Amino acid sequence: MFVLAAVLSVVLAVAMAYSFARKATGASSSMELRDRLAVPPTLWSTIGVLELFAALGLLAGLLVAWLGVAAAAGVALLMAGAVIAHLRRHIAGAALTPPAVLFGVAVAATITRTVTS
Repeated sequence: MFVLAAVLSVVLAVAMAYSFARKATGASSSMELRDRLAVPPTLWSTIGVLELFAALGLLAGLLVAWLGVAAAAGVALLMAGAVIAHLRRHIAGAALTPPAVLFGVAVAATITRTVTS
């Protein structure tokens, strides 16, 4: 079971690091999404920093169980917020898939890391 928790944590950490990098570099697709969601630039940057900390927490959480649980739960909350933001702007379909899938992975990572701690 720990192997599954580790795989989920690493996949989630990579996704969070990638999302942070897109925000930090000002990738055009990231900026377009920010504008479609009507998120202020400072909040978008703050979310990026939270994603970076989540990635670091998920990796450190492989050694310190409670940190991994907390980081995965934080990502689940962050992705729940992303899904809600998408739905409030009537953005569904393929555009809703990434935050919805990451929400599911984060919930699974939270559960498996809790069980293996």
